[in-house]
Amino acid sequence: MTERHPVVFIHGLWLHASSWDRWVELFAAHGYAAVAPGWPGDEPTVQAMRERPGALYGRGISEVAEHFAQLAGSFTTRPVLIGHGLGGLLALTLAAEIHAAGVIAIDAVLVSAMAQTRDPAGAPGATALTGDEFREVYGSTVSHEESERLYERWAIPAPQWALREPTGPDMLAPRPDAPAANSSRGPVLLMVSGQSQQRAAAQYASAEARVLVATSDLVVFPDRGSSLVIDSGWRPVAESCLSWMDAHEL
Repeated sequence: MTERHPVVFIHGLWLHASSWDRWVELFAAHGYAAVAPGWPGDEPTVQAMRERPGALYGRGISEVAEHFAQLAGSFTTRPVLIGHGLGGLLALTLAAEIHAAGVIAIDAVLVSAMAQTRDPAGAPGATALTGDEFREVYGSTVSHEESERLYERWAIPAPQWALREPTGPDMLAPRPDAPAANSSRGPVLLMVSGQSQQRAAAQYASAEARVLVATSDLVVFPDRGSSLVIDSGWRPVAESCLSWMDAHEL
């Protein structure tokens, strides 16, 4: 059997890295060395993040991208990057560089209504969602009770820079200090919930126009929302990723 590539999971806004724990266990059971590191400044637990969000102060998207670029480059075998929301955009950004054997970007068009309507200048450092705001961003297609459970289990403050800096197609431009794009970069899978499908078409067209993905596959979950990686229906999404990776011998 072809040697498995390591897998790096990248979380999105307002979710802790531990939201990937079930994915890490499932991928490990399928023979992958899988890790779900936090962003620079993330605390090791959800509770610690809620109590001490100050470590997020003064950090920007380029620092987060460099953090994962260095991590990806530390493996002896190029890893597969799997990101959700803003984490998916980060994975697509790194796909243009030399670090990924493949990329799976899940709901990478997630730019929350909160990011569009809040004034980030009003509160420095980090901002947390209320339960109702979390439901608007993530839990709109699950029950109110499940949305509340997801909020209590994994919701954390997000750095204010994430509400100021580009988190749409403009973010997909290569970083100024990045290595030249790698012509041998791996395949890309774009996974989209019905909640984000319309925005996906425009954004992925922009990504391809920037030659960040040479070819890509698209899987749509029409009845799902942006909680698809963390809610009770997470497993079929994860198994779809595994099937795609098997097909590409990753």
